[in-house]
Amino acid sequence: MTAPGHPFATFQEALDFLEKAIDYEKRTAVKYTDKNFNLSRMNALLAELGDPHRAYAVVHIGGTKGKGTTAALIARCLQKQGYRTGIHTSPHLVSVCERMCVDGQPISEEEFCRLLGTVRDYIERKRRQVRDDAPTYFETTTALAFKHFRERAADWGIVEVGLGGRLDSTNVVQPACCVITPIGLDHMDKLGDTVDKIAGEKAGIFKPGVPVVLARQAYGEALRVLRERAELTGCPRWEVDREIVITHSAPLTAPPGEPDAPLGWRFSLCTPLRSYENLFTPLLGAHQVENCAAAIGTLDMLSARGSLKISPEAVREGIAVCRWPARVELLRRRPAFVLDVAHTVESVRALLEALWTHLPGRTLHAAFGCSADKNWRDMLGLLAPRCADLVITRAASHRAADPAELAQAARQAGAALVEAVPDAAEAARACLRRAGPDDIACVSGSFFVAGEVLRAWQRGEIA
Repeated sequence: MTAPGHPFATFQEALDFLEKAIDYEKRTAVKYTDKNFNLSRMNALLAELGDPHRAYAVVHIGGTKGKGTTAALIARCLQKQGYRTGIHTSPHLVSVCERMCVDGQPISEEEFCRLLGTVRDYIERKRRQVRDDAPTYFETTTALAFKHFRERAADWGIVEVGLGGRLDSTNVVQPACCVITPIGLDHMDKLGDTVDKIAGEKAGIFKPGVPVVLARQAYGEALRVLRERAELTGCPRWEVDREIVITHSAPLTAPPGEPDAPLGWRFSLCTPLRSYENLFTPLLGAHQVENCAAAIGTLDMLSARGSLKISPEAVREGIAVCRWPARVELLRRRPAFVLDVAHTVESVRALLEALWTHLPGRTLHAAFGCSADKNWRDMLGLLAPRCADLVITRAASHRAADPAELAQAARQAGAALVEAVPDAAEAARACLRRAGPDDIACVSGSFFVAGEVLRAWQRGEIA
């Protein structure tokens, strides 16, 4: 086990040290192999920290879309019941501290410096020996999150898979329940070029006898693979639309004449354990009701199996207060300014449906920038024809797609007016300048773009 170590003098010094690690979130040309995504490397790092991931119960969440939101919903409900709850999600939007929260509070920069300092010597030694054997950026932050949860005496850790499942660094946990959110066509260069191959990688988090909750799946092949894997692994299984049934749902809307009307969803559902009537979530989009169903189903699955005690009131209150940044997030009302991390065809479609559902009768002005390895042609094919104008931008990342290529594709897709603004925050400002009081200004395309815009918004640089 590691010695106490020595903390970093400043947060920036800690970040500089962390940035020297191999970062597969920023690399695109990386083979998805046991060599690059190596669980033995993660297990060694956790052993150095005293195996903190064994100190609390875990819910492990994989899938393509909705992982972070589902994790946040489960965590908020557990908190309302009085459980101390850690949540590990990725990537972050503004600060790496977002990746490790306890009871809704990100780790402080000072604590982050101290925790990273405890493995500083270990990581430096590994980097000197064989760089490929040194902990990666994601492995390091994940291990620190697990240690932070133990130090804060967490009862539960809600852990989101980073990439895939089978070889993901989080797949060292021994969960009380596994959740698979909707699976789509993303990371096809690593996980496979068909939905059944991707589903097989996601199902790699299943453990013998550990219960599984499956969200509604858009692809029948994904559902078939998940069911087969659960059967082979001996996992008890509940599914949204089968054991977990949404019995009613209705959106709350704010048309142009009612800009300050309440927004969100009213819905009811039942599980094999109990029924819930007239629940409310402030999250926007029909897909968020499905995320709520998966989250509530997970809590009831755990309750039915005796893994936790949670009241219907705690579930109701947790769902009602849960918010998750940059997921169809309404930052202001007049004009409506929406920030979203949509970076797949499925998520862009869900974003547009959410906008037309909750903010009907409005003109859309959009800003869009994404990573080069994403399916940006098809995303723009959905977005461009529905916008009065489109601002093409990019994040300050070498992964970003070329704005000139995006702009050309947007014009070919039918965008009425296209402008290229390389700076993401300036693109958001340009989008807002074009929007009238009753219009929508929306920024989407990637976590990187959303993060830069959110940072500028928090600093008051976007009016």
